[in-house]
Amino acid sequence: MKDPLSRNKRNKMNKKTLWKRIALIFMMAAVSIFVLGIVVFAYFASTAPAFSVEKLKDPIPSRVFDRNDELVTTIYQGIEREYIDITDTPELVTDAVLAVEDNRFYEHGAIDFKRLGGAVISNITGGFGSQGASTITQQVVKRAFLTEEKTIKRKAQEAYLSYRLEQEYAKDDILEMYLNKIYYSDGIYGVRTASLYYFDKELDDLNLKEAAYLAGLPNLPNVYNLYVDAEAGNKRANQVLALMLHHGRITEDEYNEGVNTDLTTNLVARSDEERSSTEPKDPQYASYINVVKQQLEQSDEFKNIDISELLSSGIDIYTNMDANIQRTLQNTVNDKDFFYGDKFKSDDFNIASSIIDTQSGALIAISGGRDYQEVVKENLAITQHNTGSTMKPILSYAPAIENMEVPTNYTIQDEYEYSPKHFEGKIYNYDNQGHGTVTIRDALRKSYNIPAVKLFEEVREESGDNVPEQFAKDLGLDYSKKSDGNYTLSFNDVLGGNESRFSPLQMAQAYAAFGNGGTFNEAGAVRYIINSENEQVDMEYESHEAMKDSTAYMITDMLKGTFQPYGSADYINMNGLNIAGKTGTTSYSESMLAEYNLPSNAAKDAWIVGYTPEYTMSVWTGFTSTKKDGATSFVGTQEHITPQWFFQNIMTQISTYNGQDFTMPESVTWVGGQELGVVNSSFQFNPNRIRRYYYEAPEEETEVEEDNTDEEVIDETEPEEPVETPENGDDGSTDNSDTTNPDTDSGE
Repeated sequence: MKDPLSRNKRNKMNKKTLWKRIALIFMMAAVSIFVLGIVVFAYFASTAPAFSVEKLKDPIPSRVFDRNDELVTTIYQGIEREYIDITDTPELVTDAVLAVEDNRFYEHGAIDFKRLGGAVISNITGGFGSQGASTITQQVVKRAFLTEEKTIKRKAQEAYLSYRLEQEYAKDDILEMYLNKIYYSDGIYGVRTASLYYFDKELDDLNLKEAAYLAGLPNLPNVYNLYVDAEAGNKRANQVLALMLHHGRITEDEYNEGVNTDLTTNLVARSDEERSSTEPKDPQYASYINVVKQQLEQSDEFKNIDISELLSSGIDIYTNMDANIQRTLQNTVNDKDFFYGDKFKSDDFNIASSIIDTQSGALIAISGGRDYQEVVKENLAITQHNTGSTMKPILSYAPAIENMEVPTNYTIQDEYEYSPKHFEGKIYNYDNQGHGTVTIRDALRKSYNIPAVKLFEEVREESGDNVPEQFAKDLGLDYSKKSDGNYTLSFNDVLGGNESRFSPLQMAQAYAAFGNGGTFNEAGAVRYIINSENEQVDMEYESHEAMKDSTAYMITDMLKGTFQPYGSADYINMNGLNIAGKTGTTSYSESMLAEYNLPSNAAKDAWIVGYTPEYTMSVWTGFTSTKKDGATSFVGTQEHITPQWFFQNIMTQISTYNGQDFTMPESVTWVGGQELGVVNSSFQFNPNRIRRYYYEAPEEETEVEEDNTDEEVIDETEPEEPVETPENGDDGSTDNSDTTNPDTDSGE
């Protein structure tokens, strides 16, 4: 019989052995992970950028290349820097910086492991990113050699380079690098430069509150900028003062005095123009560079990186810019003598334009306005304006072809006046006339308002209320975000009023889809960049099928009529180019007309968007203010066509005249010899409407004298007598969010 005691001893020994084995396995695993970590760290460290003394001292400008990979300009960040030696830096300033950035800077090595441990715990309890642990050494390294990308590789490289930096430089030297390299908004680098810029003081003359402000500003420079938000800047300064008190760098009395100091007392007064960092280098490229910066900021690759830091890291930016076209466009915009009359030579008038590659969507050139300067001027090419009748193809005619498969000789009953559904007032055509039964080709070519609105209503009835809105969205014109997402599309949007506000760049993107067979391509400025580590980072842009190729081609064929006799842009001769497009104007509300004593045919915006198989170009023109008696308005047809002359000038200069035409797809067929229809169309005749099969010849159009007015009145009163103008006409649109009292429509 076995001894039970012996059996218990054996069991205890077995358990002890098992625990030893488990412990050994864990130890071996830990050692393996540790060794693997060292190997991975060593590998990442070996791929770190070269340790460069030049990069430690000053920001490196970025270079911009055009579509042919030719260097066109260099981006220098900021104004001339005022260097400060650490021995000349007052203790008040260094105390403030150390309190907010790295209080134990002189006590730890390249990495503050104590602070790192606290940050880890804080991030676990408070959520990832609730507290950072970067030392001043790490911040210098990151700004000099790395990006803001938060990956294990970057952290390993940062640790390695920080160790290298502390091996080769003293702590004072590293703090000096930080103080001279940090960014302070408005193109300002370095604490001494910032002190002179904001307070016109040398560092020795700063009071406690000002020193605290400058120490805290680099955390979010464009947010805490006193010229942008004085309240936010003051709050940030107080946070720094609290940290200085917490770390024993100031007394409580000093803290109270600092908190109660008015930070703006010594702030240098600066206008927006005076805040411009410097006179821009190569100003003809400024609008394009502005878009480049925005696209880099919005990209997934760089969205977490401060754009100023990125552009100070010496990257090479390869763009889609055609430098010759960019110069031609901006120089013509700037040339006041190109425009006739004092009204259009004045500072009240402005113009913005975008040119993109019709097939690919590449941004070829862009102008944000006359004498555009980044920082101090709004880029009007990416600013939204009411679009006028340029919306008619997008909200009315194209959705009808896309969804109802109507042919180009589909007819609509035009009238002298019409009351849109759910609207008690009346709308009129630009010439205050009805034209009987008209084909959609003629209605679009001559930009009649009533047929466009009627077709819009029919599309919604036949195909669904949201069809026009979705069609526009597929072209990058999103109404769903208007009015905080509570906007309802109306007939007024068809005429380019209400919330039909989009930028010249957006309109060029939308129209290019008609010219390339139906594909929407986001207008890309940047092809790729080569970063400071000589890595290529490609940019990606949205591209999708926005419509059938039959819709794109049929709309294009109809829009060619815009430049033909009696079309709304028949003033400008474009012989030799296969070109399609649409004009548009927007007018004033009745209240504005009365308040400023404006002529009834006054317009506030004038547009043209046109395209060849090669280029798509949009042009917006308008005024910066409204003055009495039409002094800053487009009055009459001769002024409404101002953007058309500009369009003609640029498009005829940049086009190759290679004879290229839009290719008719197999999905489209000729109807009656001169009209177009969709192959195997499902379109059916509805006897309850004044419509006909597409294969019938249209009735003779009612002869109308083509002496058109420039104004359409939308109210219940009788329109004024037409004002005679040359044989041409275009619309305008209403521009009022209240559809029960819309503005009047003007014409071209």
